[in-house]
Amino acid sequence: MRRYKTNTEEVLYKKLYQRVLAILVILFVIFAGLKFFAPKIGSLFGLFSINRKEPEHVDSIAPTAPEFSKFPEATNTLSTTIDGVSEPGATVTLFVNGPKAGTTTADSEGAFTFINVKLHKGKNLIFVKAADSNNNESPKSETITVISDDDKPEITISSPKDGEAVKNLNRRVTVTGKLNEEATVIINGKVAISRPDLSFEILLGVDEGGVEIKVAATDKAGNKAEKIIHVIYQKES
Repeated sequence: MRRYKTNTEEVLYKKLYQRVLAILVILFVIFAGLKFFAPKIGSLFGLFSINRKEPEHVDSIAPTAPEFSKFPEATNTLSTTIDGVSEPGATVTLFVNGPKAGTTTADSEGAFTFINVKLHKGKNLIFVKAADSNNNESPKSETITVISDDDKPEITISSPKDGEAVKNLNRRVTVTGKLNEEATVIINGKVAISRPDLSFEILLGVDEGGVEIKVAATDKAGNKAEKIIHVIYQKES
């Protein structure tokens, strides 16, 4: 005999069906949520994200100011070489009289060199800055002064006069004079006394008769000048 479901059984089956359907919907929602939202949730809470990465360290510390190690105070040319030290691998930028004049890279020990740096005649103000690979820029270095000067010193011999006869008992001739700039003065192979007012003086030992007096001056830029006079030394009787 065919069995028919009672009303009670139909109600139970219907409720069971609804519960199973609800569970499936809930599971689907949970799965979809984990699929699409877990990376964002994980990035906030560090729990679920499969794409989570540790933040990279970014260097935000600027290099210290570079330092010059070798440069001329003066030169008789319109170019020069300048050496210094900075952070290893840093990009060093050179500035001459304001504008940027060149860039170079410090080596593994921090040394850098600028070759054939163009100068203006007269005073040149020079400084450098350094930047690392993260573009952190250092303060500027000290400002150095390099003089470009190709003019020879001007020598004026005050005493004795050319052709003068010098008479004394001690076989000495006092030579005095003045320059137009600071320079080292050599007279007959000996270093003369140089004073802040640019005057010079030396006491030469001489023999009787004709005496050649050669005054040579060399300034800081290496420019040389020379002046020669002749005097006659006579021993007083």
